[in-house]
Formats: sequence, C-alpha cells, structure tokens
Amino acid sequence: MIGRIFSPSASFARACHYVTQDRERAQVLYQEGVRGHDCRLTARDFEMVARLHDTIGKPVFHAVLTFHREEKLDDAAKIELGLKYLDGVGMVNTQRLIAAHHDARHEHIHLLANRIDYDGNPIHNFPEVLRGRDTVERLNQEYGLVPVAAKNLRQTNFDALDRSDIRKYVVYRNVKEALGQAKSLDELELRLEPKGIGMRYRLDESGRRVGVSFLYRNEAFRGTEIDRELSLGKLEKTVSQRQELSQWEEQKREIGKQLQQEEERVLEEKEALRQAVLKQQEALKHQEALKQQEALKEREALKQREGLRQQEEQVGEEPRLRQGPRLRLH
Repeated sequence: MIGRIFSPSASFARACHYVTQDRERAQVLYQEGVRGHDCRLTARDFEMVARLHDTIGKPVFHAVLTFHREEKLDDAAKIELGLKYLDGVGMVNTQRLIAAHHDARHEHIHLLANRIDYDGNPIHNFPEVLRGRDTVERLNQEYGLVPVAAKNLRQTNFDALDRSDIRKYVVYRNVKEALGQAKSLDELELRLEPKGIGMRYRLDESGRRVGVSFLYRNEAFRGTEIDRELSLGKLEKTVSQRQELSQWEEQKREIGKQLQQEEERVLEEKEALRQAVLKQQEALKHQEALKQQEALKEREALKQREGLRQQEEQVGEEPRLRQGPRLRLH
C-alpha cells in the first residue's frame, strides 16, 4: 500500500464530484457527517461546516491509498485502513468520506475530510505528509501489506512531490527546539545558524519588521507557510514570553533564596530560644534540687535537735526516779 496527500484545495464541489460522481468507477464505502448518495449534497455538507471558520481558504483534505495488484481487500478492510490513515494524519473530529475507485490496474481508495473540525476550529496537523508516510509504513507492517519499496509505483517521483515539505519539517523542528532556549529573535537566529538555517526579515517603509522567512538548502519559506506558530508575531510573542518567564524564574529563585535565608534565620532563632529555655529549665531544676537538699538538711538537723532534746529530758528524769516520792508533812 502506498499513500499520497494532495495539496489542499478550496472546492469541495470539485473534489466530491471527482471522488463520488461516477457510480460506474466509484463506490462510497463510508461517510461521517455528510450525505454520500449525491455528490452535490456531500459537497454542501462539507461546505456548511467549513463556513464555521471561513478564514481558511483551502479546507479540503484529499488523499489516496493505492493497493498493490496482489492485495485483494474487501470493503470492510478498506474502510478500516482508510479510517486508521485519517486518524494517523490528524483528521479527527471532522467530516470524512471514503470512496473506492475501480478504474485502474491497482485498486485504490480516495479519502476526503474537512480541515475544519466540528467545533469550528482549523485542524493543524503539520507535517501531514510525513505523518501520512509514517502511518502507511505502520499500517503495512500491522496488516502485512506489500511494503512500498517492493512496488513499482514510481516511488522516486512520489518522494519528489514532498521534498519541500521535508525541508519545511526540518526547519519547523529546529525552530521549535531553539525557541525553548532563545530569549530574543537574535538569539534564535544564532541558535539556528549551526543547523544551516538562516532567517530573513521583511521590512515595511519605516524599517519595522513585518514578516520572517527561513532559508534552508537554497530554499526560502515564509514562517506562515511552514506553520502559523512560526509567523513573526507568534515568534516575537514566544520569545517575549520566554524572556518574561526567564525573568520570573530568576525573581522566583531570588525570592526563594531570600525565603530560605529567612527560614534559616527563624530556625536559628528558634534553636537559640530553645537552648535558652533548656538552660533556664536546667537552672530551675538545679535550684529546685538545691532547695530540696537544703530542706532535707533542715529536716535532718531538726530531727537531730529533737533527738538531743528527748535525750536531755530523759537524763533529767532519772534523778527524780531514784529519790522516790517525797512525804508531805501536815
């Protein structure tokens, strides 16, 4: 199986007419969100959703999956492969149609989809050509289909169709990677230079930058031609946010450092206070122990004095007892 994505187009009417109108060679196998029995109604359904975001001038997604002549697939298998291919290239949550054509040596199916989803948002699936190629390779392995390299389907010409897209992807990947570290467009330019990618600005009459292009392997691409995120305005916003984020992170680190120092100071003060309390408690315990010792000594001294007094009283009683009782004379 081999896949090919056609360039985006503006006319659903033309695409639907080509894909579904001739019932002798075309058979609608699957439709989602559109009517498939009449090409005019099909186009009208596509256009109705496309109008939800009418700033997209070319909302038509059109691809074809061509099967090797040895690959005899039933309709269910073709539908399953078509849907998985559409999922793989990012055509989800949108109107889709799959039609089989039987007018060539190799069976093939046409896939139509709306680049505007059901929520009215444009589908950004760059780089869809490379995603399509990866999806075909994965499906060939999953279903045991004849690999692309084993087919004589003018593979070299197919590769030549999307050479610019591959270069766009190289630029896109490197710019997105460098944006994660660049804090200005000048720094971004310096980071891209070792990758062989140059930047060129379009200026207005006052010399103000109004657009940006990227140069790679003797080919120039406008930023918006690669991806909307690579427009000059979006790039300036991204590096500005990066710069603000860097400043905020620096401030956060400084505040964190100050908070840590304050926390350490508070901990030191708490520890000093704890040590002072412990010392005070030890002093109080020592004083209490001294008082107890003094009290004990006083009790011992009192006992001794009491004992001596009792001994003295006993000594004084002994002579009277020896003399006996005295007679009283009347």
